[in-house]
Amino acid sequence: MVIVRGNALIGPDLEFIEGISIHVDENGIITNISKKQSSAKYVLPPSYVIVPGFINAHTHVADAFIKDYTYGLSLEEAVGPNGIKHSKLRLSSLQDKAESIRNSLELLIKNGYTTFVDFREEGIEGIRQLKEELDDFPIRGLILGRKHGEDDLLDVFEQADGLGFSDVFSINNESMTQTKILKENNPEKIIAIHASESMETISESLTQFGKPDIEKICEYPFFDFVVHATYSNENDLSLLKKNDINVITCPISALYHGLKFPPIALMLKSKVLLGLGTDNTFCCNPDPFRLMAFTLYSARSNYQNVSPKEILKTVTVNPGLIVKRQIGQITEGYSGDFIGIDLNSPNTRYSKDVYSALTMRAEPSDIGFQMYKGKVVKWKDQK
Repeated sequence: MVIVRGNALIGPDLEFIEGISIHVDENGIITNISKKQSSAKYVLPPSYVIVPGFINAHTHVADAFIKDYTYGLSLEEAVGPNGIKHSKLRLSSLQDKAESIRNSLELLIKNGYTTFVDFREEGIEGIRQLKEELDDFPIRGLILGRKHGEDDLLDVFEQADGLGFSDVFSINNESMTQTKILKENNPEKIIAIHASESMETISESLTQFGKPDIEKICEYPFFDFVVHATYSNENDLSLLKKNDINVITCPISALYHGLKFPPIALMLKSKVLLGLGTDNTFCCNPDPFRLMAFTLYSARSNYQNVSPKEILKTVTVNPGLIVKRQIGQITEGYSGDFIGIDLNSPNTRYSKDVYSALTMRAEPSDIGFQMYKGKVVKWKDQK
């Protein structure tokens, strides 16, 4: 049993409570949260706030080796089937891709993430490679695989934590029938798909199917979430909510590729669960602080009213609920994943609101304590 004591954001509403003792058992699970001042192994300074470990709800961790290679190119030129990303992946050695994955994992951990959800390319080989690298890092990777070459969908499904389809054009009735059966027999597996990332995608869907891609996706209501929904509208989001399909959006990635800022406020209003991701490492460092601040500032400039607490939930509570895992909040029964952020750092000192400080002022350097599954990853004040 390990006890961590300090001020913390507790439960699904991230309620700020002072002087909390958090008990984590030998399996890394939170067993008790109380105000009782029992002897604690880790007593955080009063300037710290304990926050659930961040969850990066959408990544592609294998493409770090082409950082800044595609700026100024269109989405299709950068990440399309014949774009630079996939061309480089096809031509790269296993060693190059392994080093790229390791770089991404190092960044994720350094920046306070304890979980990431990866759309993994290159089929079974890609899944196995990421699994091998994960063995050496204190972070949870939820791997969503996809078919590649002669791979069988069933094999991909069994090897991964679920399936991550590239877009609506990569699915057909046969694959969807198979996926439906697999999901029914394995409800813990995650099924997701990219959707409405660009107007071109929607236009092509209208041409091919006679309906927008989100409407087409909702014909298969076993999806857990769609990624991007950058060009979604009120009707799209209403359909997603009706079918219990949630949304992960990636604002920095969207603007990097010259696309518009996602309708964050509309997504929240629709009551879909909303998570944030950083997407490809080549275009955006996996930094939750930069992501949260960028999202809040951009929302304001796009006349969208979004609160700092709502955005903090999109990298903690919400994605945990979306992937149906006991992660993303400091609650009994959940994994002992959390970070301690110093609110007396030069970045955050004098801030009058804890949620604003965490989302718009804090930086990775302000993380003084980090724990994953009840084991300390970082402790600045450790003697």
